[in-house]
Amino acid sequence: MSEFKKFIFPGVLTILGIVLLINGGMTEQNGMFMFGAVGILIAGIVGLAAAAVELNKMLRLGVSGALILLVAGLAYSNYQSIKVPIEFQNEKERRYEHVVQRLKDIRTAELAYKARYQKYMGNMDSLVDFIKSDSIAFIKAIGNVPDTMSLEDAVKAGIVSRDTLYVSVYDSLFATQVTADRVHAFVADSIAYVPFTGGAEFALDAGFVKRSSVDVPVFQATDSKPFDKRDVLQVGSMNDPKTNGNWE
Repeated sequence: MSEFKKFIFPGVLTILGIVLLINGGMTEQNGMFMFGAVGILIAGIVGLAAAAVELNKMLRLGVSGALILLVAGLAYSNYQSIKVPIEFQNEKERRYEHVVQRLKDIRTAELAYKARYQKYMGNMDSLVDFIKSDSIAFIKAIGNVPDTMSLEDAVKAGIVSRDTLYVSVYDSLFATQVTADRVHAFVADSIAYVPFTGGAEFALDAGFVKRSSVDVPVFQATDSKPFDKRDVLQVGSMNDPKTNGNWE
């Protein structure tokens, strides 16, 4: 029985290494995880070989100690290989919530600018000035539209008249937003900057694309300093007249 005991620890290591390798292959784990799994398997095999050979007590203790240290190091490596990507993903999600909020604000401002001037703005300073000091038109219907008529028919019949009112862009689009529905409060002077970057500005561009021989306005705002360079957030497109974000 005592002879059998010396095979338990290296045997467990060998089985664990095999299980980790199989699991890593099936779940597509990163290289650090697979390296740790191979190391644990090798440690188990070496331990089994050492247990099968007649070694003196001091040498056996030395081999066992080295194996324990090796397993501890590889276990920590495996732990880090799982922990680091999880922490990275959590931080990415936290930051990208704020980036998306700011890109949505840029889109709101751009759509208002287009409604006012029939084009988009490609300069961030000018877009901020538009938010702070310009106005957009609201058409107000004066009178009651009969149930049997449309608004257009009522206007033509003189039953209803229209009046154009100009309202501050900031007051009409941003001042009334509920803070609880936002990731962060709206500040016009901050709209140009990518959150958590220490001052990096969104790349903003605007222009026109041809669609059926017609010039259609387009814009694009892009995170110029993404936390994850493999996943760059942007809203709009310079190649297609769309205004959705690539996260939607």
